[in-house]
Amino acid sequence: MRLLGLAAAVLICAATGATAQAASAADMHKLAQSEGCFSCHAIDHKKVGPAYTAVAQRYAHNPNAAAILQDAILNGHQGTWGVIPMPAYAPDGYLNSHQALGLAQWILSLKPKS
Repeated sequence: MRLLGLAAAVLICAATGATAQAASAADMHKLAQSEGCFSCHAIDHKKVGPAYTAVAQRYAHNPNAAAILQDAILNGHQGTWGVIPMPAYAPDGYLNSHQALGLAQWILSLKPKS
């Protein structure tokens, strides 16, 4: 009986997590829009910067991917995708580290389906 209760709790948590993740993805999309990320990036095609799907694909097998992207978002980056620099979003309180990590995780979730 105890095992059955544990299994039910795991299923409830999994279902709740899926709903929270979907809401989080929508929130991250809105945050990216509000911060001007789509001025240089698009989800599925290159603009000034790479498509988010290309970023997700490049980092798909890197266990440090979220931290790498979080750092690039907060501190800016240049060289991985060409000579045009990505500006830092940490100065002047544009984004905090939690928001940057959320954006990084959202971008990584956009890997194209095989």
